[in-house]
Amino acid sequence: MKNRKLQIGIIGGGMIAERHMNNFKMDERTEILWVADIEYNTLKRIASRFDVPNSTRDYREMLKDHNLDAVVVSTPPDSHCRIGLDVMRAGKHLMMEKPLAPTVSEAKQLLKESEKHKNLIITGCSCRHARLNPKFDYVKKLIDSGKLGRVYFIHHQSVNRQARAGIEYNPTAKWFLDRNRAGGGPLYDWGVYDLSFHLGIVGEPDFISAEGFCINGLDSVDFGTNVFTVEEHGFALMKFEGGLNYYWERANNAHNVVPNQTRIYGTRGGLRFSYTTDSNEVEYFYIDKEGHGKAKSEILKVDMSQHKNDMYQLGQAFINALLRKGPVPMPLALEVKNLEIIHKVYKTAGWT
Repeated sequence: MKNRKLQIGIIGGGMIAERHMNNFKMDERTEILWVADIEYNTLKRIASRFDVPNSTRDYREMLKDHNLDAVVVSTPPDSHCRIGLDVMRAGKHLMMEKPLAPTVSEAKQLLKESEKHKNLIITGCSCRHARLNPKFDYVKKLIDSGKLGRVYFIHHQSVNRQARAGIEYNPTAKWFLDRNRAGGGPLYDWGVYDLSFHLGIVGEPDFISAEGFCINGLDSVDFGTNVFTVEEHGFALMKFEGGLNYYWERANNAHNVVPNQTRIYGTRGGLRFSYTTDSNEVEYFYIDKEGHGKAKSEILKVDMSQHKNDMYQLGQAFINALLRKGPVPMPLALEVKNLEIIHKVYKTAGWT
């Protein structure tokens, strides 16, 4: 790959694929060599739009090209395992869209295969809105500095109304509503980001237990499909090693609204912020005079000037990893660990 452009292949031609392709098209270090999609019209449109020289309805054709360096898989989750295994076995670097797989068993198959290919860069994407965000490093450094003391409680809520993938958002992608294809609803779709951020800032503690609920059927709009098996509103209260308690609530359709907000409670201080990039502020709560004075708070500003946008930063992180100029953005071992937690929440909620 030295002294030439990285040759990229894209499998899947939907909305998220186009965003990946924009990234590679703008970077002079990369070139999109192949695109694959089973739908002829989609394939023709996207190949023309991004001036891709090779296109196919069978992704296995692109994997035979010795000039191809890396593949981005942006198909629905139920196809990830089969495609991911083929990509790795063909000796291509891999970026797998989130969620990694709809089941833990399939996710573990991908992880097991990745361990056979130490020379390949293999990453997930749940770092996109989480670990690649400047707030992640900023908050982690605050916690690691000891300013918050021991973190004993994380509280996260994001509750919306009629903001469902497959209905109000990206309505043509009806697979979002099928648990067998998508893996789950908001706890799965956004949960991989939540756990990536929140567990990462406190050092990846091991899961102990959870209790919670999941529910759907909260309105009677036309879903456009007879299959609607994912949750609309989910909650869990989880316990982790080291005394961490984690309140986690996500809804893409509920009869209330709570803005995306994270609260971190420590024995010496606390934080309140939205971990997404809509704000650069983190509110810091503490007691003056080393705990003997008055309760105080201040607004801390995170430097976001070098963060163009979440999708762009993901593309840059993958390219840098391919060029051995940066770490693997989201190792599959962490993707699998977080998916296991979400499935344990589903189990305790009776949502299996």
